[in-house]
Amino acid sequence: MERIYIFLGLFSFVFFLEAIGGSYINSAVQNIERQFQMSSRTSGFMISASDFGYIPCVVFIAHFGSKGNRARWIGAGAILVSITYLMLASPNFLFPQGHHDINTTEVSAKLKPTAGQLASNSTLKQLLSYQLIRDRMPHDTYMSLINLEDDTTPIEEYQPIGRPPKIGQGQSGNSTYTIDGWLFNEALVAAENLIANNTSQNTLRSSLSLFIHRRTNTSTKDIQKIRISAAAPFTFCGKLTNSLRAVIKDSKCKEQTSNSYPFLVFFFSLLLLGIGRTVPWSLGVPLLDDNIKKKSLPAYFGAISSIRVLGPICGYMIGSFCNKFYYTLNPPNGLTPADPTWIGAWWMGFLFIGSIALFPSTMLFFFPQGKEGDGSAVQLRDVHKEKLKKSVDEDRTITMKLKDFAKSCKKVLSTKIYMGSVLGRVCDVLAFKGYIVFLPKYLENHFGIPQYLVHRYMAMFGVFGFGLGVATGGYVTKKLKLNGRRAAMFVMLMSTLNVCLYSGKIFIGCESIVNSIGSNNRQTNYNFTRECNSQCSCENARLYPVCDQTGFAYFSPCHAGCREAMQYGSDPVLDFTSCQCAPGGVVSKKFCENTCKTSSVIFFLTVLPGSFVAGLGVVPAMLILLRSVPPETRSLSLGLQGMAVSLFGTLPSPILWGLVIDAACLVWDKACNGARGSCSIYHPDRLRVWMHLLYVVIRTVALITDVYVWKHAKNLNIMDEPVSEEKDNIRRNSIKMQAVQPDQ
Repeated sequence: MERIYIFLGLFSFVFFLEAIGGSYINSAVQNIERQFQMSSRTSGFMISASDFGYIPCVVFIAHFGSKGNRARWIGAGAILVSITYLMLASPNFLFPQGHHDINTTEVSAKLKPTAGQLASNSTLKQLLSYQLIRDRMPHDTYMSLINLEDDTTPIEEYQPIGRPPKIGQGQSGNSTYTIDGWLFNEALVAAENLIANNTSQNTLRSSLSLFIHRRTNTSTKDIQKIRISAAAPFTFCGKLTNSLRAVIKDSKCKEQTSNSYPFLVFFFSLLLLGIGRTVPWSLGVPLLDDNIKKKSLPAYFGAISSIRVLGPICGYMIGSFCNKFYYTLNPPNGLTPADPTWIGAWWMGFLFIGSIALFPSTMLFFFPQGKEGDGSAVQLRDVHKEKLKKSVDEDRTITMKLKDFAKSCKKVLSTKIYMGSVLGRVCDVLAFKGYIVFLPKYLENHFGIPQYLVHRYMAMFGVFGFGLGVATGGYVTKKLKLNGRRAAMFVMLMSTLNVCLYSGKIFIGCESIVNSIGSNNRQTNYNFTRECNSQCSCENARLYPVCDQTGFAYFSPCHAGCREAMQYGSDPVLDFTSCQCAPGGVVSKKFCENTCKTSSVIFFLTVLPGSFVAGLGVVPAMLILLRSVPPETRSLSLGLQGMAVSLFGTLPSPILWGLVIDAACLVWDKACNGARGSCSIYHPDRLRVWMHLLYVVIRTVALITDVYVWKHAKNLNIMDEPVSEEKDNIRRNSIKMQAVQPDQ
């Protein structure tokens, strides 16, 4: 087998893995924001770190790397990329969000009953003043009982109606988050009978007394359950539990497990990733151009681009798979992948991709050199350098090389078609990169689609459509022999269709469960505290949407005034009871109805043609750019284009989109020291209109540059060789080829 095909196989596989990693990063952003409490602006700046590494290196690597062993350069870059993927997984292990040593002295003190509460003739007021009972007793019930006359008769021994149920069974449900739920529920029934029928206080007093006496023997287990409740993904009404939640948060902040250190690790890793990814495209594409017949280039570019597009499909599918697992691999009861606060195991994908990529990258780095006279060896050097004498190159000084570099840059930058094409691609990337990074966040918040399904749909509709468009565009370019203005007109037409399709997305809206929480509280300026939950200490409650039986959504069970959490059988969805603010006193995720299914279907039906149209113009646009400059400057032209696209496209794009998305935020989580964390609720109309309007405006500018290229592309030749096919074959067969040998 000729070495060129072995090299192409390794190169394509490395390219494929790099594309997988690029899209997987997008699938991990939302989870990283939630785990380390980052805003979209912060995560957008973090994602741009890749371009901070890419921009200073790409031009020099493209220029000087093309004069050496290009396969080794590509292999070295790929190895660096593999290592950085492993580094990107490290914050999960370096900064675990797990167990923290906290002071539970205050909780222990409040759990310890007083002598009066343990007395055989305790009054109802004394029993009700016990903190755990006060927290779990509905406020209206408490106020009705506290005004009753004191009964000081000896308390009779309480005979439970039922027995304590096993975990996960019975009406009292799973006891993970409740202390003696079976007994307290019986006390609530006795309280309701007492209020309604004005019966004797004996039953209520005896049940509450038994509840308090049991605390003297189970205090350690009680503290453990309160701690589990305080660390739960939801918050319910109770000062004791919520005060411990605040203590845990303060403990995390004191241990400096804020987002600063994880951010630095992510930023540095992505910086190295940017340096590593400079090599494959800027050196690999010209290498293919040198070793493949020019009339076959559209098909090869289409194939390579399709392979690279297949990577994001796999990347999003890996993201979908990893998002089904909780980031600790041990999800708390009541939290499922469908919840908006779910944090997927984002780190698993980075470990997998980095480990797989190391082997082919190393093979590429040590790709064997061809022997002189070996007819099967591949010429992996720039064929245009063969025109230069080796002795002249050895005698040139660094100053002369820099002058030559400057002259080459000037030659490239003076080409009108090249400059117009680069500006258009910069605008394309400026619009596309930030949009695609935050599209999972938009789809989850606006349509209520779980993260793992978002990434699956993006792979099925978006990336697949784009890849199909790229392959089709390469075929059409070759079949119709699109040349000069015809190719430029084709690109311009595709840009016009893309702008029209994305303009229509501005009008595809709906109100998800999370969005309805914001809409229901606009009049109170998004203050979720009511009289019915004012005693619950819900200030630090995290978003955990639940609905009452009418479908009305609450920010959390705490804001619904709920004091109990119950789980029936193996059902992972919890029911919250004793809810003071909810009709019927029960809230659950089961009562939340998603009304966005139709809108989400319409949205994804527009994604498929939109991505297909965007892909159609990729191959002709790349050929226009590549053929608009002299052959000897093509590596440099791609390097300059890569620098421009990164500097003005991929670098500012996530930051710009992060600012726009943050501007639509209505409710912020609080990080350490009261700083902003991640956003919980967005304004649905602002988020939808601003995201798509920004995309359309930027792509319209790109369309104007496509018109400029069309105007100047009259004499551009992208399909034919400057020499005959016969001469080209003679030239290829006459060169003594070496597989991967740098200039001597």
